[in-house]
Amino acid sequence: MLNRYKEIFYGLFIGLGAWAIDALMHAKEEDGSFWTELVHVHSGTLLYRSFFIAFGLALGWLLWTRSRREREFRRLGEIYERFHREVADPAFLIHAKCEELLWLDDSKLPAPARELVRFVYDKVRTIESLAKERLSIDAKTPSAKEQQRAEKG
Repeated sequence: MLNRYKEIFYGLFIGLGAWAIDALMHAKEEDGSFWTELVHVHSGTLLYRSFFIAFGLALGWLLWTRSRREREFRRLGEIYERFHREVADPAFLIHAKCEELLWLDDSKLPAPARELVRFVYDKVRTIESLAKERLSIDAKTPSAKEQQRAEKG
């Protein structure tokens, strides 16, 4: 949870930091104790110090919503990579086993079974070609840093 909402927690810490700085300034101004000023607050002081926390939380929330899209895009990329790994590797193994079956003599593999193996073999080749096509798309797609350089230049 801390990692997911870290921007909001940063905003909260900024608000609490502003609260502590204000308490320190009041303590020095009135020659009082910092801890007393931090904990025992008058109603007017409490009101504007609570605005520090509210402002920090609002700032953190704004940062969080802004970076949410980037997080979702990264998560989608990770899901896509995992899916690709989970499909491409077994497809390669199925392709190899089907090829092995197709190399058998006709006497060892009946014609209907050979047709089914040929069908599976062709479908697996399609899956492998899609996986290779996906890799070539990744190679052509510029990274985020490359896109930023292109926009600046």
